[in-house]
Amino acid sequence: MTAAKPGKRKGSDASISAPSSPNNKKNSRKSAQQTSLGSFFRPKNADADSAVEFKPSLTPFSLIEWREFESTWIGTFKAPEPSTKFAAFDLDKTLINVRGNWKFPKGADDWRFFHPQVPQVLQRMYNQGYKIVIISNQAGLRPAKGSTELTKTAKEYRLKIENIAKQFDFPFTILAATGRNYMRKPSPGMWFMAEMDNGGVEVDREASFFVGDAAGRPAGWKQGALEDFSDSDLAFALNAGVPFYTPEEIFSEDICSKEQPLPLAAPNVWPISRFHSKALAIDHDGHNELLQSIEQLAELAQSQAKGMLVVLVGPPASGKSTFANAHLSKLGFERANMDTLKTRKKCMDAVELALENSKLIVVDNTNPDVASRSSFLHIASKAGVSCVAVVFENSTRDLTSHNNLYRSQLHQARYMAGPMESKKLHLIPSIWEGVPAVAFNTYFKRFVAPSEEEGFAKIFRHVFVPGFHPPSDEALWHQYY
Repeated sequence: MTAAKPGKRKGSDASISAPSSPNNKKNSRKSAQQTSLGSFFRPKNADADSAVEFKPSLTPFSLIEWREFESTWIGTFKAPEPSTKFAAFDLDKTLINVRGNWKFPKGADDWRFFHPQVPQVLQRMYNQGYKIVIISNQAGLRPAKGSTELTKTAKEYRLKIENIAKQFDFPFTILAATGRNYMRKPSPGMWFMAEMDNGGVEVDREASFFVGDAAGRPAGWKQGALEDFSDSDLAFALNAGVPFYTPEEIFSEDICSKEQPLPLAAPNVWPISRFHSKALAIDHDGHNELLQSIEQLAELAQSQAKGMLVVLVGPPASGKSTFANAHLSKLGFERANMDTLKTRKKCMDAVELALENSKLIVVDNTNPDVASRSSFLHIASKAGVSCVAVVFENSTRDLTSHNNLYRSQLHQARYMAGPMESKKLHLIPSIWEGVPAVAFNTYFKRFVAPSEEEGFAKIFRHVFVPGFHPPSDEALWHQYY
């Protein structure tokens, strides 16, 4: 892997100023490279080893070359050169604001620079050898389902980026995550994509930095300030392993007055409030004791030539299937699961058949309330066998949401964590869609803790214990999602 370190670039920022009224009309410049509006998508045979040559996608009269990989746009202006250092910025409320008092922009011209000195500061950073990279979540730009055509909003967005580029006299790269995958902040995929698009030059993350407004700051962090809408920019920087700054720190009077603003002083440290898996207490002893208790009951049932039923109770992404497949299967339990059997009746039939044949079986469904559990208890009672419940009691909404995002993004996260020389943008894998939010809402709304009055012989409490295969997945689980 190459590790080139560019020197200072020549250039003056004297002529750059924030626009008083960006104009996107009647640009008559012609180019032989002009093509129709369109997106460039990952090829169908993305598992192939050979690289696919992508042609530039230029809007008519466009200054920006656009490519698309796994719903993430990469736009380049003036062919940015590779660099060992990135000066990376969020876009909205970091480099630009809307002109009026409304929350969202109303068109390609509805913007102004966050600070009048934005172009000058970025120019000076570029002159110091930093590659300017813009990293932004833009889920509202996705095309309609089944279409590859850019929406009106997407066309306006691209035109806005062109209008911004007209105020810059230096190259830059912009990444816009239009999907909900590992490229969407706070997941760090866009940072890794920017590194992959850096001509093979390794990036020094400690010498680089990311600037964003979503720092999780409380109300009143400065006089009259509202609390930040999110801490996703801060979490993104932590995931990527780069220093984090807010726009107020970067576009300060001190930094704006310097011809050489870099290196920066140490950033402020902002507390992060979102769920982090490292804060979770892992009770390995309790997990092992639970398995021993179930094993003893199973051995007793089998010694009496009887079957046994275990009913799991827990939300999606709480580890039920892992518990059933990785642990109970070793004790001889078969598994009945509605996701695989497709209907509740087939699930009940599988339980009834297993118990009639004196087998051990576990029901791996969410089973949130008395009604959903009663039919299985009735089958066990009819067969004259013991039925126990295992409640995944520490499976909070935060933990299960974290697990759901982790496992849906895992293939992309593993790919991004691999060796740089083996990664190609067009070979980034797709994600598993994950469990929809409505499934979590339904579970927590319906949940009633099981009781022995329902007919359970015993009720065990299960504390979530993650397992990782390969072990390197643990570092990915400990990221912010």
